[in-house]
Amino acid sequence: MHEHVVIIEDDPGVRFFLEEALKGEEYSVRSFTSYEEAIPAIDAATDLVIMDISLPGMDGLSATSDLKQKSDVPILIITAYGTKKNALEAIKRGATDFFIKPILLDELKVILKRVLGMRKLKKEVEFLREKEFEGHIFHGVVGKSEQMKTIFKEIKKVADKGLPVLVTGETGVGKEEAAKLIHLLSRRPGEFVVVNCASIPDNLLESELFGYEKGAFTGAIQQKQGKFEAADRGTIVLDEIGEMTPYLQAKLLRAVEKQEVEHLGSTKTYKVDIRVVSTTNRVMETQIKEGKFREDLYFRLAQIHIVIPPLRERREDIAVLIDYVLHNLEKDKGKIMSVSDEARGILLEYAWPGNVRELIGIMRRAVIMCEGEVISVDDLPLHLRGGYSLASQTTYSDKSLDDAISELEKSMIIDALKKTQGSQAKAAKILGISERSMWYRVKKYEIDMGVR
Repeated sequence: MHEHVVIIEDDPGVRFFLEEALKGEEYSVRSFTSYEEAIPAIDAATDLVIMDISLPGMDGLSATSDLKQKSDVPILIITAYGTKKNALEAIKRGATDFFIKPILLDELKVILKRVLGMRKLKKEVEFLREKEFEGHIFHGVVGKSEQMKTIFKEIKKVADKGLPVLVTGETGVGKEEAAKLIHLLSRRPGEFVVVNCASIPDNLLESELFGYEKGAFTGAIQQKQGKFEAADRGTIVLDEIGEMTPYLQAKLLRAVEKQEVEHLGSTKTYKVDIRVVSTTNRVMETQIKEGKFREDLYFRLAQIHIVIPPLRERREDIAVLIDYVLHNLEKDKGKIMSVSDEARGILLEYAWPGNVRELIGIMRRAVIMCEGEVISVDDLPLHLRGGYSLASQTTYSDKSLDDAISELEKSMIIDALKKTQGSQAKAAKILGISERSMWYRVKKYEIDMGVR
């Protein structure tokens, strides 16, 4: 289904350029020379309005104010170079973004993709909100357990409040999906930017977060904005925040408190309007006691604290997740899939040390391995058939929960590497994790890559 775009532009040359560019991208386009003429055509089916700041009749500033009182449709303002100040005023009145004449086609495509993509996601969220979480699926965050219902309610309450949020839970429980849901429900117009603090070397993470000036270090051949600036008016997710070094924690505290950043190699500050969501699988109170994490930063980031329980503690969600993942995989497979009673029983009894991420990976593998339309026990990985069920895990009873999970995770990674003759890429595919996550875990557990 094509997105519907309304163009309001009195310059015939610019109007023709926009019409052809948008039609070339398969958008449905209607064009008008004035706001008054366009009003009857702007309805619930309209996905975007592109409007010049200078129009006959009602000007773009007044038209923006008027339209935002009637509709929540995104507005892109077109402005000449000398009237950029007016475009910024239009944004204050509710416009989503602006671009300056002469219009660059590549820039236009990027802006359209971002704005219309966010519009589509927000429509989906609105639909799900109206359904009151019908089917126990709330934009990829899945569950029917009481724990998940409580989390849904918490997210709904805090999403538009703007306070920093800390989302904690074991690896693979869905912390990033919860962060994405917070962003979508917040209605913030900016980007959703994720930074993995564990996978980026310390010496690069600072420049990645805060940006740098030309000549700030060897290889800095031009100025580059950081992720905080990229997330302006949106949400930045600091994934695995517990891995951040004390030096960067101090810089982060200032950025969060002051809502401003300073490029490497510069003393100039840049104001940002960001929502910070942090995630970690660490117990932050322990990190603070051990001197690994600043207490003042923790209290700043955890003004709202959402804890996502592991899958083994909300076992009624397993069946919902299996069906949800299977339904999504059916679209790629092109046929309806089901799970045999015996295989489903194994899946329901399994401890899921890797949580939702592991479940998704195993279901993907099962769909690939299945030659028919019914996933059987033979399509499941050996370690499930071999009995990593709840009942069989008594060997871990003398260990802490975190240690037991780490030991099992390391064992599974070594097993996968043996099966793939040491190929991290293939092992990651078997386990249903990214190659970057595999690399991080190999380093974390100091796994000998000579293993065969």
